Amino acid sequence: MTEPLALLRRPHMPLPDGLVAKPFGALALVEGPAPVLTGFALRHRRRAVLRRTAERQALIEAMMPYGPVLVVPPGIRLRPADLAPWERELTAWLDRLEGRVQFQLTICADQSGLGAYFAERRATAPDLSPELLAQTLVAEIEAALDPLVLDRIILPVSGPEMLLNRVLLIDGASESQLDLALARIDAMWPEGLRLKLVGPSPAMSFALATLRALPWSELQLAAQALGMSPGSVPTLSALRALATARRTALMRGADPDALALLSRIAALDLAEGPLPPLHLLEVRRDGCAAPVHPSSLPPPVLPWARPA
Repeated sequence: MTEPLALLRRPHMPLPDGLVAKPFGALALVEGPAPVLTGFALRHRRRAVLRRTAERQALIEAMMPYGPVLVVPPGIRLRPADLAPWERELTAWLDRLEGRVQFQLTICADQSGLGAYFAERRATAPDLSPELLAQTLVAEIEAALDPLVLDRIILPVSGPEMLLNRVLLIDGASESQLDLALARIDAMWPEGLRLKLVGPSPAMSFALATLRALPWSELQLAAQALGMSPGSVPTLSALRALATARRTALMRGADPDALALLSRIAALDLAEGPLPPLHLLEVRRDGCAAPVHPSSLPPPVLPWARPA
């Protein structure tokens, strides 16, 4: 048995052993071996889950040479036929993920030594509270990362010694610049900072693709909010007419969320007539309750603008 792992542009060379590409249009759904968890003891199952997580991550990272990778979370069942209507939007996501990789960076320090560290740099620093001293150091670390970090997700710190816990999105061509930035950060306080970097990996903290069944009731309510008769089944041509009149619909007080939903569906490459049952594409970002759009990621970095 296999399970969905990620979406790629249609690969033109064989995938690594254990991975299977199921094409739809110019894209492909990549599947890998499904987990088989055995044993009933809690400690055995926990160990098996951790091992399976590491194996799954290794399979996903093995796809990175094939281009941008839009990861599918574990336990999600997808079929190419359900993904095919969303090919255009999925392509927009892959365009945004092109060349991007993520790292997780954690930095720890002995909080009791912060006063002495700052005292060597400016006489007024020891008058600040330990919390303000830590915030000042974190701000300096962030400033050292700013020139090359395209986006970041702030994760909770664990323990009193952890100063910073971030997932960093960078251009893959900037990995050497990240190494230099970390060397400069380490040089700020060589005997006091402990840096840990995990990666590179696909930008899965910034984009995880799922599908959910779109209930007809939700679609009908959205159509009704835009003036269609209650209980009617929207046709694609009607939705496209509404999409072209988006500004007018908003001025008439239409629900912006309903209009956004119908506009997305109107953009699908579907045959004219009543809409078939659909699965709605949702892409999630860590720390965000609502699904996100491709514009949640910064635009691609043009080759001539990338660091040398």
